[in-house]
Formats: sequence, C-alpha cells, structure tokens
Amino acid sequence: MPETALDRKPTHWPLIGRIGFRVTFCYLLLYAFSSSNANLLYLLPKLGALIASWLSLATLDPATWLAHHLFHITGVCAQIHPTGSGDTAINWIAIGVMLAYSLAAALIWSLFARRDEYRTAAAWLCFLIRLTLVLAMANYGFSKLFPMQMAPPSLAVLNEPVGSLSPMTLLWTLIGSNPIYEAVCGAIEVVAAILLFFRRTALAGAILTFFVMGNVLLYNLFFDVPVKLYSAHLVLFSLVIIAPELRSLWDFFWRHQPAAPSAPAVPPTQRRGLRIGIFVVEVFLVLMVLTSIPGQYQSFARTQASLHHPHPFTGEWRVQGQGAPGAVTTGGGRPMTNFFIEPNGRATLRDDTGELWRAGVSINDKGSNFALYRDGEAPLVYNFHQPDPMHLILQPSANNAATGALYLERVLLPDRYPLLDRGFHLVNEWPLER
Repeated sequence: MPETALDRKPTHWPLIGRIGFRVTFCYLLLYAFSSSNANLLYLLPKLGALIASWLSLATLDPATWLAHHLFHITGVCAQIHPTGSGDTAINWIAIGVMLAYSLAAALIWSLFARRDEYRTAAAWLCFLIRLTLVLAMANYGFSKLFPMQMAPPSLAVLNEPVGSLSPMTLLWTLIGSNPIYEAVCGAIEVVAAILLFFRRTALAGAILTFFVMGNVLLYNLFFDVPVKLYSAHLVLFSLVIIAPELRSLWDFFWRHQPAAPSAPAVPPTQRRGLRIGIFVVEVFLVLMVLTSIPGQYQSFARTQASLHHPHPFTGEWRVQGQGAPGAVTTGGGRPMTNFFIEPNGRATLRDDTGELWRAGVSINDKGSNFALYRDGEAPLVYNFHQPDPMHLILQPSANNAATGALYLERVLLPDRYPLLDRGFHLVNEWPLER
C-alpha cells in the first residue's frame, strides 16, 4: 500500500499552523453542523435535528442582537423571517459570530493543548467535511436531475419585458427553459457525490465538486443569486479535501512523476469499535440519500402532471376594485394587482409597483376551495365561483373571515411563446434574434 502522511514519522507543526488549524477545525464543523441544507447531525434521529437547531440559534440569536444594537438595522432585515435567501443581513452577521466562537474555542484549545501536530484531527475533519459534501452534492444534483430547482419559465416571466427581469430570474429562465440541460448539470453533481463517497475516488470527487461549485458560486455572485454564502462554503469544503494532496497533484500533473495520495480517506484508528462506527455512518449516509430520491421524484411527477394537464384557472387574473378591505398584500406589503396561476401548480403575484412575488395555490374542484400561500404568511382560504370563463370570484371561507372577497378578471395571454417552442436546430442559416 502507498505510504500516507500518517505513516511517516510525526513532524512538528509551527505555532501559526497549529493555531490556524484549531480555528479552521472549529469554524468548519460549526458551520457544517449548524447548516440545514446538508447536515450530518440529521443522521441521529430527533437528537441530531435538536442539536443542529441549538447550534443554529446559538449563532442566529446573537446575530439578531448585533443587527439591532451594533449595526442598527431596522425593518424586515432586522428579524429572522421566512425567505428563499441565504444571504440576509443576519446570515452575514452570523458568519462573524461563528468566526468569533471559533477564535474563542481555538484560544481555549491552545491553553490546554500539548500536541505538536494534528494529522489525526485533520483526517477526522476531512472525513466529516467529505460526507457533508456528499449530502450537499446529492441534494443539489437530484433537484436538477429531476428538473425542479429551475422550473420551466412561468407565465409571469414569459409576459415580462426582458429588461425588467432580475439577473437571477434571467438565469433561472435560461436554465429552466431546457430541462435536459438542467438534468445533465444535475447528473454531474450526482457523479461528484458518488465519487466523494467512495474512499478511493474521494479526491476525484472533491476536484469535480470544486469546479462544479466554483461555477455555481460565479453564477451566484454575478447573477445576484442569494446563495453566495452557502456555495462559497461548499467550495471551501472541497478545498479542505484537496489541500493535503496539492503536492501529489503537482508532482503528477505538472512534473509527470508518480505520486500517491498523502492523506487517508477515513480517520486511522486501531480501535475496532471506531472502525465499525465509521462504516455505520457511511451506510446511514447512503440510506439518507437514497430515501430522499422517491420524494423528489414524486414531486417532479406531480409537477409534470400539472404541466401536461393544467387547471382551467391557469393564466393571468387581474384584481378588480383595488383598495378594497380584502386586498391581498405581497411579501413587500404592497397590494396585489395581478395573479398568475402557473401550469405547474405554482403561483406568482404582481404588486402595484410591478414587482413579482412567488406564491402557491391549492385548488379543490369538488369542494370549490381555493387556498393561496405566501411566504411566511398563513394561507388565505376561499370558496370560488366562476360565473363565466373571464371572471372568477373568491369568497373568504368560514375560517378566513378576516379577508374580503376577491373579484378577478382573466387577462388574455399569447397562445405560444418562441422561447418555449423554438426547440433544437442542428442546421441554422442565421441566428434567430428576436
């Protein structure tokens, strides 16, 4: 077997290297174990979710206090609120809180430390970070392999001037308009997760993850997608796995010399119980990923069914009688003027300033029930009545008496959209620009 760094004689790490490792070790694990996107603690039923919640609150609560008293942030930015963004003001402040915790923990560690090197601790760190990346890449990959992350262009976006689109919406529309391309991107991310999982291919998986997530990070930075913090940390995680192998990679790719991996894929231990424990964690990780696939596929199948058999209410509806007591407000607190029911079962609201807001609908034809879902708000439940194809009346149900009636008028939309109908052409006599 090739010699690894742990097989060689222990070497003395310089003081700055030991301190840097302690801070890095504490910070990376704190971030990994407080993140809800790909958290190994969820392998522990109930207890893991509870610990993750405690760790998250231990950073978010101080971040909220600092937002109020140090940065004097006001309004919606000053509170933890339901959002699709991972880059809120409190999220950014929480990163500073994590760093402060890590510095304090490293200081305490240094006061009691007696070791001159941390090769074994580094192996444990790489092992935990590697499995965290497996979860993250599998979650990202399957959400694209079953094209769900970037949904097909909505009716609201299709009827919006291109110049009015946000950079993120433009990016989402570009990728979502071709599900096969999205599925290919997802397949590459799934391959990265598989390579990361197996010990012999973990380095190849980390390198592939670095390039894939590096591209995602560039998208997030330059198209203003609010997942900058998380994607940057996934790139950082991949670098943690690659870093010990940089010299071997240099020798192999640049100097064309034989080179072997210098770091172990799993922490070395002579204890049989620990070896069994590592194997059990890996098995449960596989089960965790596999059990998530049927749910994602079912969600994809429901969306496809809605696309192929859209509800008769699908389309754009204009709210009549603006300013009425029952006016629906969007996430920005502005009254809704137009309401899009999308072919995939989702919804989009337009407020009186022209901004679009994501929403959801649930329509029960048998009971004539219509539920409207907005982020962070209780659902608005109505009984619907359609006197003719061009009009729709929503009356508040008994458990939603505080909301007034909505009178909606259908807005006629184009029968076809070149963005959706153009398709693939191998031969093009000229570029289609329109």
